[in-house]
Amino acid sequence: MLRILSIDGGGVRGIIPIIWLMHLERRTGRRTADLFDLIVGTSVGGMIALALTCPRDDGEPYSARDLRHLNFESAKGIFPRNFSKPSLADFPRGSSLYSAQPLQQFLAEVLGNAKLSEATRPVAVTTCDLAHTQALHFTGGGLDQSQLGDAPMALAARATGSLPRFFPPVTYIDPAGQARELVDGGLAADDPALVAHTLGLSLPQDDDGVLLVSLGTGTSGASVGLLLNAEQTQDTPDLQALEQDFAMVFGGPGQLMRDNLRQLLGTNYVRVQARLLPGTHHASNDAGVRNLLGLVASAEKMALDSSAELGRLAGLLQGG
Repeated sequence: MLRILSIDGGGVRGIIPIIWLMHLERRTGRRTADLFDLIVGTSVGGMIALALTCPRDDGEPYSARDLRHLNFESAKGIFPRNFSKPSLADFPRGSSLYSAQPLQQFLAEVLGNAKLSEATRPVAVTTCDLAHTQALHFTGGGLDQSQLGDAPMALAARATGSLPRFFPPVTYIDPAGQARELVDGGLAADDPALVAHTLGLSLPQDDDGVLLVSLGTGTSGASVGLLLNAEQTQDTPDLQALEQDFAMVFGGPGQLMRDNLRQLLGTNYVRVQARLLPGTHHASNDAGVRNLLGLVASAEKMALDSSAELGRLAGLLQGG
């Protein structure tokens, strides 16, 4: 059976799939990279995917437990709270709310100088090129190289997570000499499960088919998508009036894709999603201690609620 892991984007909410994977590792006694044949992610999910397949000094990649501590401690530096947040109406076009330096430094410390081709497992992360209006992906670890070539993992990680208005785009010259302005892959595929399934078709398969595990980063009633949330629309009545339209534009394609995967794979498509606990914000940049603790609690509840599925998956994955 071909075992595929897909991880959504979500900024600080990336702690949720990390904790779920920690529970899976405890049940199996194995690292996540040893449980899956392909790992694909978007935005923070892409950063997680790359870390889970990045060879460290001992040649072994990070476990989910390793990333639990990295994610929790780094978020406050990447999303500092010691500034007055402007409203979107006053936000200058082309500027960024956060400096890329803390994120870049963090990714360099975690991923070092490793190239995509050095990944311990096939891996892919999504990104978008603003210069050419293209949705793209970086690939490594045995997958055929995409048109973006064999880039450093740290660069691919920063590109997949550079959400416009949060971080500046990543300037990159691809192997063909084209100048790219790479930004967050969530603009095209916040849930990259279909990308993961498609890439998986290029890998060797047997008669047992495909197992696709897709991890979300939490949802709440206040969420209306990747770029707009309740906090950002409080001061903009026109956007508040369009909230349902935005919810359909951002959420509809993903739901349709998930329904199609469920029809295609049946019980071998596993979607795991957390409902955020009351008082926990959906905003991808809320790195306050209270919110981080709320995300951890939401993740633990998700693991508890999906305990039976965790047990079933542990058996399937260990047999792979």
